[in-house]
Parts: sequence; C-alpha cells; structure tokens
Amino acid sequence: MANATAFGTNDPRTQRKYSTDVFEYALQNIALTPLMGNTKDSLIHVNQELTKQKGDVVIFESKSPMSGAGQGDDGSTTGNEESLKRRNMSVKVHERSHSYVSNGAISEQRTATNIREDGKADLGSWFAEAMENDLITSMAGLYNENASSSAIETINESYPTTNRIYYGGQSAAGTLGNSGASYGTDALLTAGTKTDNLFGTKLIEMIRRRAQACSPRFRPVAIRDLSNANPNDTRSYANAPLVGKYFLVLAHPLQIKAVREESGTTGWAAMTAAAQVRGNLNPIFSGAAFLWDSCIVWEYDRIPIRTGAGGTTLAEGFLLNAGRTATTDTCATTRTVARALMMGAQAMAFAWAQRLKWWEDMVDCNKPKVKVDAIYGVKRTNFNEHGTETATSDEAIYCMDTEVVVDA
Repeated sequence: MANATAFGTNDPRTQRKYSTDVFEYALQNIALTPLMGNTKDSLIHVNQELTKQKGDVVIFESKSPMSGAGQGDDGSTTGNEESLKRRNMSVKVHERSHSYVSNGAISEQRTATNIREDGKADLGSWFAEAMENDLITSMAGLYNENASSSAIETINESYPTTNRIYYGGQSAAGTLGNSGASYGTDALLTAGTKTDNLFGTKLIEMIRRRAQACSPRFRPVAIRDLSNANPNDTRSYANAPLVGKYFLVLAHPLQIKAVREESGTTGWAAMTAAAQVRGNLNPIFSGAAFLWDSCIVWEYDRIPIRTGAGGTTLAEGFLLNAGRTATTDTCATTRTVARALMMGAQAMAFAWAQRLKWWEDMVDCNKPKVKVDAIYGVKRTNFNEHGTETATSDEAIYCMDTEVVVDA
C-alpha cells in the first residue's frame, strides 16, 4: 500500500525539490536579497561554511588598514615591518521552523485545494517574511521575536553603539534641527519641535560625512552593471562594468514623504532635475527612490517606527528594558519616530548552517503535515579589536531617528 500515498514521504528527491522551490520562492520575495553577497565588499556578507561542517558559530573577519608610512629612498624595510591586523566577530546560528497540517479527509473532500502544492507558496511567503524581518530588525539594532513559548534567536542582538546613531533631523527648508547636534534619545527628540526634526537631504549629507570620518571609515558598496551578466557564472558578476560606489540608505515611506516636501533650491524639484536614478543597471539601483550625495536611497516600508501613547509599551520606543516588558526610551505622546539606516560594505553578517528543508509526515494516518526549517544567524557587524574579544563601534550602519508626520 506504500505506493498508494500521494505524498513522497520517503522520497528524498521530492523533499529536495520542494526545499529548493520554497527557498528560491522566498529569496525572490525578499527585497533585501540584492544586497547579499559572499565577499566583504557586499552590504550583507553571507557565509555558508556551516552548511558543509558541524558547528553553531561562524567567525567573520575584517581587516584594519595598514597605517605605517613605509620607507623612502634606499630605506630598509628590515626591522620596520608593520603587523597586519584582523578584527573578528562571531555569529551564532539558531533554528527557525514552521508547519501546517490538514484538518482531515472530509475537509480536503470539500475543496479543490491541494494542501501540499499550495503550501509550497505559503511556506515560501512565510519564510521570506521571517527572514526579511530578521534582517531589518537586526540592521536597526532591535530584538529577536518570541513566538508562543519558544524563543526565536536567529538575530544576534546588538543595540546601535552610541556613536552610530543620530537623533534628529531638519526642517523642510533644509535647516538642521538642534543646531545639528543629536538629541541623544528619542524622548528628547520628540520633546523638540517636530517640523525641525524631519528626514531630508541635509541630514543624509551630514550622516554621510560622519560615516566617512569614522575609524575605520564606512566603505561604499561597488555597484556594477549586471544587465549582461551570466547568472550561471559568478565571474561575470565580478567583472561586470563598475557603475560607481555608493552608500545605501533605507528610509520609511513617511520619511521619503518629508524629502518630497522639501522647499527651496535644494528641495525635491532640484533633486528630480539632477539626481534621478540612472536606469535599471543593478537591483540596488532599480529599487531606489532617488540618488543623493553618493547615497542610493530606498523607500522601505519595513523600517521600524514607534508612536508614543502615554505609556511605556514596546510599541512606544526602540530601547527595551532587560525583561523586554517595556521601553526605557518612550516617544512623546502622539509623536512618531522612524529609524532610517545608512549602510556601507559589510554592514551585516549572515551565517547559513542549513538552508531551508522540507519535511512531510502523516498525522493520525490520513492528515498530511508539512514542515520547513532552516538554521541561520544574522548580526550587524561590530568587530572585536585585533587579538581581543573587545567589541568596537558598529562597522557600517548609521541609524537616523527622525520624526515623521503621520498621514491624517
């Protein structure tokens, strides 16, 4: 009777095929997929070592630039060598899984729905949502999701270091609020004048200058024209013509709205005349709202947002207490803050240990069940000093907390 079942429960070829289909469907539906790559020059640096060996921690590495002056005419390098420095960071991987089960034979008799086929798309959509939420949550320096009684720990939690977050913004006329100084907290930000602390081009310019003055400085991401690249030949991607080197900014739709409402000679009218994105050369370009001051700006609706409601609930601030029961930095009542992000190369680390797998079983003999699971970890890069376990500042993510005007 084994041949009578419609499910290939013991057929590994079927499981692998469905695993691949679901995984590819998920990646195609993640907006941040174009930012991933297997080199340190990618914005999201992906490491797959643990897919081939056992372990639950991946060590990511970054180098410190050599700082010596070298030698001049007839100078001897003997005894004057400079030591190379490599900074490191560990990323721990965890499992994330989900499943569905049929209610039984009579339920399936009543509908033409094929629970196995339809579930492929449903689970692919679920995994795309879960992984993208992990990525943007980690980028913003926020926290793991806890579901039911199980802790989901795929995010290696790390709040933004104090010198990589700016609380404040600008007016529509392009004047920086608080004389260009950070308010220091979201509570202080929202105690100020809302119209002086919006997102805008002057804020982008200032944070870009700060990012390039950091030590080590943010490295822009190399953008290449992939229109003629062969998807089956990774060398064609690496050798594709260089369009330019840019930083990436992710901003909430309400922050983009503030940019479009800028006034004066530096406002939206000037921008649309001089700074339009130059064609569909690269997925990073094609997702952009505009280009400004060496920054590709994406309108991204998953950017975290918080609104004060007169309490300390988790939805009213980004910073949580140790028990995750309340915020310790509450936005003022009715005031809303969004956290935009400016990022450079190797801003994020993504460690794979197990790509998405597909499992099938029968519950109570005739109720088909399908489960998918993956093992991975994500973390905003914050490398230790060479030869130590002392973390330094965030490598290539600058957070920008600005007020937004919510649509009526």
